[in-house]
Amino acid sequence: MKQEPVVSSSRFRHPDFGDVKITVNGAARRIRARWVGAELRVTVPPMLPVSQLERFFHDLHDRLLASKPEPRYSIGQTIDAYEVDFSIVEGWETDKGDIFMTMVENNPARHKFKNYYIHLSPDAVADISHAEVQEYIYKLIIWGAREATGRFIVPHARELAQRIGRRPLGWAVKESKTKLGSCSSTGFITLSPRLIFLPPELRDFVIYHELAHLSEMNHSAAFHELCNAYCDGREAELQRRLRAWRFPLL
Repeated sequence: MKQEPVVSSSRFRHPDFGDVKITVNGAARRIRARWVGAELRVTVPPMLPVSQLERFFHDLHDRLLASKPEPRYSIGQTIDAYEVDFSIVEGWETDKGDIFMTMVENNPARHKFKNYYIHLSPDAVADISHAEVQEYIYKLIIWGAREATGRFIVPHARELAQRIGRRPLGWAVKESKTKLGSCSSTGFITLSPRLIFLPPELRDFVIYHELAHLSEMNHSAAFHELCNAYCDGREAELQRRLRAWRFPLL
């Protein structure tokens, strides 16, 4: 009897593993599995029999469960930044949906300039370990971080630029998982919302780094000399600290 193959990529909910993403890869020679947050991602060869995939889950059941990471986000967490913080709390279901954000700017708590609260309905709390809930919380945090970066960091960046006599064409805030900042050839500087989670000195270093690119669009010796001058001779130290920095729950 011919076995039915796995013919296309798909997602499904496993009773033990939770969210599972299956990807058929023409270059794969065997089944590979890894956790990405709360989602189990499985790569399989083309035309793999479904029965073989089921046997893979059965044979590696305990090992896969043991290696499943704890959810990044949970009720009661507060993610701290210098000017703001993000609290994940149990809320209620509204016409906004099961998960939504509120903000407190008048008399904020914990000596911040602004508090962001991510509310989860009881149903969302019950599903908080699922990948889609974790991803939605992450997206709300990034949305708030983008808003806070535009509100609190971009004005400071303009002050730094004025202090050293530089005039970028403009400023923007855009999420990037690989870059904390960029400078276009036209002189437009883009900052990552993740800057809101950096200590002030490291933020300034990122900003000065991009301002130096207004003159040097590479990482030549001339660039580093200029950036080092902007940083009062501390470029190497600040670069080491930035590389060692670990962003909270992002």
